Amino acid sequence: MSMQTPAPSSLIIPSTRTIINLVIGGAIGLFVWECWARLFTPLIVGYPLEPAGLLDALAQHLAGLNLPRLFREAVHYGIGLVGYPIIYFAISRHVPRWPVILDAIVIVTFSFSIFRDITAGMFTPAKFMFLTAVIALVFSRLLNRDERIANCISWGNFTWFFALGLMAPIAGLSFYLLGEGGELSYMSLVGHVIYGYLAALVFEKLEDRQKSAI
Repeated sequence: MSMQTPAPSSLIIPSTRTIINLVIGGAIGLFVWECWARLFTPLIVGYPLEPAGLLDALAQHLAGLNLPRLFREAVHYGIGLVGYPIIYFAISRHVPRWPVILDAIVIVTFSFSIFRDITAGMFTPAKFMFLTAVIALVFSRLLNRDERIANCISWGNFTWFFALGLMAPIAGLSFYLLGEGGELSYMSLVGHVIYGYLAALVFEKLEDRQKSAI
């Protein structure tokens, strides 16, 4: 099913029911993310994904603050439940051809980070495989006949960029955390794609159900 976007000049304010649907989608996506980050990732790479650690790095790098872990975890859950879903709604309802734009941002920025590693002599076969996986994931929409599924994957890709391609460098960490070897970044990619895909897909299906009931 096509996910049409209105003209940029028309501002769409989400209804209370739509906000609830966004939070439900975010909650389901976040639950699966937590399972991936805290249960499966340690089995694969030996340690969990720690979004709260990124928030700690941001606070320390920008303001020299040591935030309590409970506060950082609360912010993490708030972003997953409400923050990303609201951003998804704003982008998907107001930006024409948004999936293509988000895919382009991911491809360009990640390719640039890989190019920097090449010039610095830090490129490895594992990073080549990583780049290949990202490109294949982005261009999978060419083979995907379901536009909605392709668009939801694009949103998941973008949440990964937002966390590691944008926030990580602001926090003084390496671009996409490739300087740390890339394993953490790859596991984060998988987790963010699953989270964003489910959060967007569940939301859109709930919206469809609501419209059909009217």
